[in-house]
Amino acid sequence: MITQKVIDTIYRKYKKRPASPYDLNIGLLFAPEMDCHNISIDGDNISIGSVKPDSPFHTIALERIHAILEFERHVAIVLPASIIFLQKDAPGINIHMKALRPNLMDRIRSKFAGVDED
Repeated sequence: MITQKVIDTIYRKYKKRPASPYDLNIGLLFAPEMDCHNISIDGDNISIGSVKPDSPFHTIALERIHAILEFERHVAIVLPASIIFLQKDAPGINIHMKALRPNLMDRIRSKFAGVDED
């Protein structure tokens, strides 16, 4: 089962892209059980046929992918701020979006936002 703890570990472990797209485990996407997703590679992009064409996750540049991981029932495509979980043996997809953390300036502004000047 993929829990929030597992997702946090994935983001922490795969912060950076590999040195080359050849270091990705792209073969996982073309395993027989993944045929239902109709995945193809066109140049430097991966297209996922089971994702609607108007979705930003339909076509992904290889240079944006940090890792491709296999789980018991899913294959995960790890991106900088999201993870696409492709279900094996079914066209089901789940996408996890990483919560953006406020930067230093945002935190300072929020501290002083409630202060009224006389």
